[in-house]
Amino acid sequence: MTTLTTGTPPMHTPDVARRGLHVQGLCAGYGKALVLENLDLFVPEGQVVAVVGPNGAGKSTLVRSISGALKPRSGSVRFHGETISGLASHQIARRGILHVPETRDIFGGMTVWENLMVAFDNLNEPGNHKSAFDAVYELFPILHEFSSRVAGNLSGGQQQMLAIARALIGRPKLLMLDEPSLGLAALVIKDIYIALERLRKTGLTVLLVEQNARMAVAFADYSVVLANGAIVLQGSRELLAADDNLIHHYLGGTARQTA
Repeated sequence: MTTLTTGTPPMHTPDVARRGLHVQGLCAGYGKALVLENLDLFVPEGQVVAVVGPNGAGKSTLVRSISGALKPRSGSVRFHGETISGLASHQIARRGILHVPETRDIFGGMTVWENLMVAFDNLNEPGNHKSAFDAVYELFPILHEFSSRVAGNLSGGQQQMLAIARALIGRPKLLMLDEPSLGLAALVIKDIYIALERLRKTGLTVLLVEQNARMAVAFADYSVVLANGAIVLQGSRELLAADDNLIHHYLGGTARQTA
């Protein structure tokens, strides 16, 4: 399938800027099924890049391949010039790439505080956790209020906030979010994206995977549309948002804003 590139700025060309995430010729899948084939993607440092597409397009396969949860069959993944493809997931996390999966993967039997403490302990750094906790509590005040509550008893939106907060405790250089709005009420989604906007202003690099294309394109600096494991459309926020028919052509109903 031919990729339609809409106004790709030079900063998104991998050979122009070295710092960032470079995915080149990535092939990945499950069993005999190949989900991604020869996929190229560049996420510049300090930018928010969205990956949108229908179910089964390969969005989660992409971020799992980057984070080490899934071993790529071929191709390369480099971060700030270092090849990370083939490393174990914990080794990739230590390099600052933290992945919040669609399943959130919080410890449901532990309290909110204990979940955050596990993330802090994983840093293997001596020191007081208070400043790290205060930062995520400022971002998500409800977590402070419910710090002693068992995580499994939180609402879906609160669990998503906790999952993001745990990743932030790990001091990410690249934060990868897989469907952060999935199954959540509109007001909760708004709160999460307000928090993401605050993170954007700190210069954090974000790879955002969303099925809600219109919302993701409006938020990200640059977006790519995946279909059948290939990038079929890409462009800046301004250019893609200016021609909504492009998104609708590739995504149909999944491009609609959720209520």
